[in-house]
Amino acid sequence: MSRKLYVVDDVPTNIELVEAVFKPDPSISIFKSLNGKELLALIDKEGLPDILILDLMMPIMDGFEVLKSLKATRDNNYFPVIVLSALTDKQSIIKALSLGADDYITKPFFVEELKARVKNMLKLKERDEFLSATLDVMESNLFEKLKMLEQSQLEVIIRLGRAAEFRDDETGKHIERIAEFVGLICQKMGMTKDHVAMMRYAAPMHDVGKIGIPDSILLKPGKLTEDEFKIIKLHTIIGGKILGGTTLPMLELATEIALSHHERWDGNGYPLKLKGANIPQSGRIVSIVDVFDALTSHRVYKEAWSHEKALDFIKEQREKMFDPLIVDAFFDCIDSILNIKKNNPDEGAIKPIIQQIIDGELTIEEAIERWR
Repeated sequence: MSRKLYVVDDVPTNIELVEAVFKPDPSISIFKSLNGKELLALIDKEGLPDILILDLMMPIMDGFEVLKSLKATRDNNYFPVIVLSALTDKQSIIKALSLGADDYITKPFFVEELKARVKNMLKLKERDEFLSATLDVMESNLFEKLKMLEQSQLEVIIRLGRAAEFRDDETGKHIERIAEFVGLICQKMGMTKDHVAMMRYAAPMHDVGKIGIPDSILLKPGKLTEDEFKIIKLHTIIGGKILGGTTLPMLELATEIALSHHERWDGNGYPLKLKGANIPQSGRIVSIVDVFDALTSHRVYKEAWSHEKALDFIKEQREKMFDPLIVDAFFDCIDSILNIKKNNPDEGAIKPIIQQIIDGELTIEEAIERWR
């Protein structure tokens, strides 16, 4: 591998001396400049050197100015600099080294000393290149592992949401639609791309607390008693307990949504009776899309409303049940929301398979066959 050695000196004879030292070495290619300005032009044309031998006292642009000019470049693309100068005072030596020079040789120089210094500096360059290449590989591997970890977390989160929804919606279409609806509204409200993604992944866990609600209440076909409704309300607290106590931002957001998506703008919601802007924005957003999708979906305990009836209800509940600004964002996206609803319908029977087994309408063998 050929190494590029740049020599900068305003005295051609000095350049010729350095050239004579390294010309016999086929592994080194020599490039010459008479001042700092020429050096910068050479770098623009030929690229950075592998090593630079730099004089200090030069017209137009001296060695000190060159060191200052190259500092930012060398921070990102290191190459060693050896100062070769007739200046022997300590002040000049210290100044050059403080500006980034790696070594300092005074003129006149010993040929063998210069050879040895250049050889050592090139070893330093090789070591830096090796470490940089190794770091690049490590960073690449780390990035891949982080992506795998992030994907694993998302898989767990998605399946956790499905586990909850399986209780009364085995198709999982409700949580898929909720994720899409939430993404549309968050984009319309001008949220960052990263936050939109976080909301899309966290929102489907809003009802994870349903895992703790008895089937006899959750799947009851008739009207709930007052006590049964109190138990249903507990799914928000249970969801908070399941998801809480984490340091993962996405699960923290999911916890916030699980606890707050049944709060109302007018303060008459549950479980904490929060009001207005005191309700987390995430919960306010999920609230409206959850209500819309629930109203327009069949469940064992209710028939689906028409889209028109559900939309009229949401308009009526502006500033009562729902944040008015989010209602506006919802209706700004309504064509896309209805399209998602149309293209992602619930599949299969209205009554969950588990309930059909309990009611004796389906055998376990038939259920297994359906799930395949």
